[in-house]
Amino acid sequence: MNSRERVNTTLNRKEPDKVPIDLGGNQSSIHIKAYKKLLDYLEIEDENVQYADFVQQIVRPCDKVLERFSIDIRYVQPLGGMVRVQDMEPQYEGKYVGLYDQFGVFWGNNAKKELDDILYYDPVIHPFADFKSVSDVKNYDWPDGLDKTPFIGLKEYAKKLRNDTEFALSTPPVGCIYEYCTFLFGFTKTLRYLKTKPEILISTMEELLKYWTDYATTFLTEVGECLDVVCINGDVAEQAGPIMSLKLYENMIKPIERKLSQKIHDITDAKINYHSCGSISLFIPHFAEIEYDIINPVQISAYDMEPCSLKKRFGSIMSFWGGLCNSQKTLPFGTPEQIREEVRRNFECFKPGGGFVASNIHNITAEVPPQNIVAMFDAANEFGNY
Repeated sequence: MNSRERVNTTLNRKEPDKVPIDLGGNQSSIHIKAYKKLLDYLEIEDENVQYADFVQQIVRPCDKVLERFSIDIRYVQPLGGMVRVQDMEPQYEGKYVGLYDQFGVFWGNNAKKELDDILYYDPVIHPFADFKSVSDVKNYDWPDGLDKTPFIGLKEYAKKLRNDTEFALSTPPVGCIYEYCTFLFGFTKTLRYLKTKPEILISTMEELLKYWTDYATTFLTEVGECLDVVCINGDVAEQAGPIMSLKLYENMIKPIERKLSQKIHDITDAKINYHSCGSISLFIPHFAEIEYDIINPVQISAYDMEPCSLKKRFGSIMSFWGGLCNSQKTLPFGTPEQIREEVRRNFECFKPGGGFVASNIHNITAEVPPQNIVAMFDAANEFGNY
């Protein structure tokens, strides 16, 4: 099989010739510091290192790196990505240095740090922090999801990839509804408002739905016919379990997020890859009802996320994208031999019956040694054959 056939076969939950492998995008890429060390280790030159997402400080790996690891997916990346910073030069806001995104969220870090020492930028100034009513939300100067500026030239680029290569094509995230509330209000206030002022959260999610529906429609009208996978962001869990009750999720979040999924399925035949870190096992039946086809990044170190158990319980209704190696412990701190063995065990669980794309669990972080990255992807290629 070629890469596109391999990916689509496994996402239809059938066994391909080998497990597809991913490195790239916004949730399975690599931090710029780790990437530069990897380039030196592999003796590969990338003269034009590009960010996949400036806020996370992750890069778009060059073709030589992707070829070295036999990566099956390529990304159709709009200008700026999901979090579109207005200016690539970080600016100072009080105790923070960072950048504003299209919603007015300031992504920053400690202003006392040297820029080269900043590993990533967090949402630290929340434009909705003082909002107390639905009218505050409605009267906000929301960005225009119909703006075609980020997508200039993408149609031609996507068609060239589709016609001239055999890779599967994916988008970075084209939507983020509940999770973006945590950026707008702050994480704690969002959780508080779910209980105390649900009307404000619902109004915000409805406005976000309008923006992301327009954004996704504009984007996918340009390139949808070329795609195999479309990504959406969510983050409704942490390592110990859901961050809200399932009842709140079902009543408030699920109906709104379902509408974006339905719109995407109306525009393109591509599968939807939904991103949520943490312990998401309780959500998976709901994700299937929303018509998400894939979950990412499959954080196997979280509660109730053991690979064989996940596959046994949910392998008939959901595909898994990630789950390659424990990115909190084994990958940064283990030996190449330990990494190889963990990849082997995880493949034994996730491989049977298809439904598995192997990638790092979220982005490869700055401290990961290059020899461990090589060990992980070499093991994926070693144990991937059916």
